[in-house]
Amino acid sequence: MQRPNHEDATLVVQLAQWWSASGGAAAKGWLWSDEFTPDYAEFTRKFPAGSEGYANATTILDWYETVGTLYKHGLLNKELLFDWLAVDLDWDRIKGIALGWRAESGVTGMYENFEAMAKAQKG
Repeated sequence: MQRPNHEDATLVVQLAQWWSASGGAAAKGWLWSDEFTPDYAEFTRKFPAGSEGYANATTILDWYETVGTLYKHGLLNKELLFDWLAVDLDWDRIKGIALGWRAESGVTGMYENFEAMAKAQKG
């Protein structure tokens, strides 16, 4: 893998700006709070569609799926990405919801790029 360059840094800054503008910081704070539950059945009872918790989970999962898609296609420098984000920790925290939604929807590829990126970070 090539060393990160200014183009890589620019993309990371743009992703960070999008994260901030989409409410990502608040969503991630919620993810790591006592309010969040990683158990899918409990989550669906506590945070139905339209709730703030549901929106927070969607914000996190959709953003990481986008980042994961860029990573999958070699458009993000791996060294810079994994130095910047603790993808694996966030995946481990929210994977119950992602996998529950995947199973419920029948869409086998749902959040697969986020999951693969987390596995790659773990090595």
